[in-house]
Amino acid sequence: VAAGYQPAHIELEHPVTVGHGASCGRLDIWVKDNDGKSLLIIECKRAGKAFEDAWKATQEDGDQLFSYANALDSKTPFVALYASDWNGSKIVADYRLISLQDNTEFLKSLPKDALAFQTAATTKERFRAWKETYQQDFTTRGLFESDIAAYTIGKTKYSSRDLKEVDGLEIQKKYHTFATILRKHNVASKENAFDKLVNLFLAKIVDENKNPDELKFYWRGAAYDDVKSLIDRLQRLYKTGMEEFLKVEVTYVEKSQIDDAFRLFKKDATKRTILEYFDQLKYYTNNEFAFINVHNEKLFHQNAAVLLEIVRMLQDIRLQTEESHQFLGDLFEGFLDQGVKQSEGQFFTPTPIVRFLVSSLPLEKRITETPKPPRVIDYACGAGHFLNEYCHRIFPFIRKKHSQKLEEGVERIPDKETFQKYYAAVTGIEKEYRLSKVSKVSASMYGQDDIRIIYADALAAHPDVADGSFDVLIANPPYSVKGFLETLSGVDRARYEIFSAADDIAKNNSIECFFVERAKQLLAPGGVAAIILPSSILSNTGIYTRMREILLKYFDIVAIAEFGSGTFGKTGTNTATLFLRRKAGKPDLAEHYQTRVDDWFEGDFSKDDEFEDTHLLAAWCAKIGIPPDDYKTLLVGKPNAALLDAGIFKEYRKAFDNSTEAKNIQKKKLTAKYTESIRAVEREKAWLDFLRTIEGDKLYTFMLAADNPQPVVLIKSPTDNKAIKAFLGYEWSARKGYEGIKYLGAAVSATDDEEETLSRNKGVAQIRTPLFNPDDLADAEKINSVIRAAFNGETQPIPDSLSGFVSRASLV
Repeated sequence: VAAGYQPAHIELEHPVTVGHGASCGRLDIWVKDNDGKSLLIIECKRAGKAFEDAWKATQEDGDQLFSYANALDSKTPFVALYASDWNGSKIVADYRLISLQDNTEFLKSLPKDALAFQTAATTKERFRAWKETYQQDFTTRGLFESDIAAYTIGKTKYSSRDLKEVDGLEIQKKYHTFATILRKHNVASKENAFDKLVNLFLAKIVDENKNPDELKFYWRGAAYDDVKSLIDRLQRLYKTGMEEFLKVEVTYVEKSQIDDAFRLFKKDATKRTILEYFDQLKYYTNNEFAFINVHNEKLFHQNAAVLLEIVRMLQDIRLQTEESHQFLGDLFEGFLDQGVKQSEGQFFTPTPIVRFLVSSLPLEKRITETPKPPRVIDYACGAGHFLNEYCHRIFPFIRKKHSQKLEEGVERIPDKETFQKYYAAVTGIEKEYRLSKVSKVSASMYGQDDIRIIYADALAAHPDVADGSFDVLIANPPYSVKGFLETLSGVDRARYEIFSAADDIAKNNSIECFFVERAKQLLAPGGVAAIILPSSILSNTGIYTRMREILLKYFDIVAIAEFGSGTFGKTGTNTATLFLRRKAGKPDLAEHYQTRVDDWFEGDFSKDDEFEDTHLLAAWCAKIGIPPDDYKTLLVGKPNAALLDAGIFKEYRKAFDNSTEAKNIQKKKLTAKYTESIRAVEREKAWLDFLRTIEGDKLYTFMLAADNPQPVVLIKSPTDNKAIKAFLGYEWSARKGYEGIKYLGAAVSATDDEEETLSRNKGVAQIRTPLFNPDDLADAEKINSVIRAAFNGETQPIPDSLSGFVSRASLV
């Protein structure tokens, strides 16, 4: 009655004879129109498995819906399968509405022998028309919504009011629906499927943003819509998204443009022919939404069946939200994990690790103590995890800084433009084209449209990415990419100090070393960074030695967190996350220390009274156990016996005697001009050069390390499997139907299925880990707070609960 229907037109439990009197059932709800004709048949099922099973049976042979419709009135235009549930606060309806009316325009595009509803004489024929002609079309709106007039079933116009927020259980369903659709239609390439899915996400976000009053990303049902029109709408949305979000121009031609081009021609035959060709080129070839290869009309219809199911899967969800929505993130993460082949050292950072890294940085101080929004960059942004998390984390800090107190207990919170200014200062760079789209889609899902995503090679110079201009850098760059130097120009390669230490350009795979130096280039003095790198960067030699020298020259090392196997899913790579602060550019201490070491090793002590650094020379002598006076004999080029008799210098001698240089001198043939005494002098000179070079390098490195302003916070993951899971707060599940990350919280008494579902529903919010407290990221008992305090120059005691994981050590 509230919806406008007359009670006299609604009948419950109407008896129906199915077949030739063989069986009799009761129709749950039968609705008639004002003329007393059959309008709608509703079959009700219990929410959950009973509803899903009934829908599956309907898709298999029509089941009760089609049987009742044919038995009652073959002209019944609508049937629906319905279920309702209670979510704790309100009734939630779920239904599948099927139109049994023909779409004349749609039928014109099909072969003449296509089965129509109006010519279907039996239940089986009507079901075949629905299955074969209309591809089992249905809608999930158009029956009970407030904007649906009584007796007028179906919607031709959808708005943002038709969209719903999703919870964890719904997300789980959507992910498995996607997987089922791919299997059902034999879509083999998951990577291509994910690429097309991202295009759909992009189109849908544009739609929510641009067309809230009349959404275009909606299948209105076969009674009111056709696939070509849907694809046309999607292409228009995609073009807008690519051009506005990624600054990439996309070619798109509308049918109306062809009509306009021929508006002055009298001959309709030419126009019709051109339009037919246009139709074939536009629809019967691959496009941005081709889940399978399309190169003819038959394949177009096959792909249309896939596309329609996926559009219907997404159309009711609200993607764009101003909050970091864990459930949407998990949905996207599930698609991402299955849809992108992670190779060449590339893998995505799990949400808990993202949150740990971002919350370990001194962001509140950066926001509240600087007049302008900090400039932030992730130069290998992938799917945009770090960028989205950063924007979500700074939200309360911006609000705190920019809120205005009007009176007691009343404050004016910042407007949307204030937050957008901070988001606009965030930049992501991604070399992989698909992922650059993913990161932009991800940002838009969280209402962070102003984040700038640049599709480019982050190791190359870019006009929109100025060196020395960023305050925060967070990244998980790729590792071990062979031949990456070949993709850089000679000019770009020359910008890197460590390039001189690179071996064969075609074979060199030490890309992570270049990303470390790139961080040095991008960060402003005082800028902070968290960079995930393979732990081998701490011990490998060659170019890695040069990379560590760059770290010492240009950064304060605040903390190092080592994570072991199981952190990043399928990869067993052990990683070391470096938490860094860029040193001040002026004065350049690295250059100063190098000059001082050069002076000392030339025996020049004349400037010792000018500089406050001679204590470092004394400290080095103390560290290696050599009296300063003895060490100075080396500096003036005449090491005394006491120095050379020390243990470390005896080791140097052994190393020199076994060196290629020493052996080559020994192999030289003695002549009248090259005597034994000359060879001895040459050997001693080479030995002294060898000794002074090593000691000069060590002294210089020591001075750089001694300049670190505070002890380094060291975080070490346990090695036992069970302990690793407890440390991380998550594990990776390979159970069919529950693949992916499983968050570990407080112990519950539940079945495996219930526990898995609970894990997905609560997401990272339920995690229990020493890394951070999801309920209070400022919790001083967690590791992120210890690192954040170190960034702020505080050395508070390490909590007893963390003593098994955290320690401090002088960098030297």
